[in-house]
Amino acid sequence: MLPNGHLPTPPAESTDIPREPGLCMSRWAPRNYSGGNSSDQIWTRIAPNPLQTPPSVSTLPPDLGLPYEVQHYILAMMQRIIEEACYDLASRWIPQTLRNNRWDCPEAVELSTWRDLLPTALPPNAIVSHPSYSLERALADSVQIRNAAVHRHLCDNTEIRRMVVKAEDVMFMFADSTRRNKFHRLWMELNDWDQSSDSQAAKEKLLAALQDISERPVDDMDWSPNSISLQEIPEQNHHVEDQYPGEAMDLD
Repeated sequence: MLPNGHLPTPPAESTDIPREPGLCMSRWAPRNYSGGNSSDQIWTRIAPNPLQTPPSVSTLPPDLGLPYEVQHYILAMMQRIIEEACYDLASRWIPQTLRNNRWDCPEAVELSTWRDLLPTALPPNAIVSHPSYSLERALADSVQIRNAAVHRHLCDNTEIRRMVVKAEDVMFMFADSTRRNKFHRLWMELNDWDQSSDSQAAKEKLLAALQDISERPVDDMDWSPNSISLQEIPEQNHHVEDQYPGEAMDLD
């Protein structure tokens, strides 16, 4: 990061895989506003309309959706489930590749590695054809879900549900009905959360669902509303590649 608080502009990266704008990055991501202490940190939003004038912070709604700790748990859970699904698929169809690389568990392989490997290594009959989604695109979107989890993006709930739909589509292509049902339930629970008027009941319902979907204990999380201030910035001034050069390379 430069002294003025801005990130350096990376060289343009070419890619053969088109990226849907909503999954290139979360709508909300941390940005050090003035290079000062943590109180100076705000959350910036890429405006969907490049001609839109940035409103003042005070005009934006205070509710950012799911509390951040809960949101991060969901994104990390999604990443883990997709990694496990990729490993199980490879175990069925290309076990020798796993042995050759000494990959003996899902945690041994990054999603970016599966993105590059599976489209060429799998036989054609290993994947269920999707009417509007290629395996290459599905795995690229999976990497963006991983990036949102690893780089601690603050997403709104609409964006999280969009990610869940993409993850469900991946499970459809893998013919993984168990994990597909998990993602379908997660989408339904997140939709119910947005529509609920009883915060305590919504919290208890979502907690129970997350424990069922994850199949792991859910630790105590901070359910207080996100209170970090917001500033909306025009899209043409802050491109995704300019803000997050590391993500284009899938680096931490």
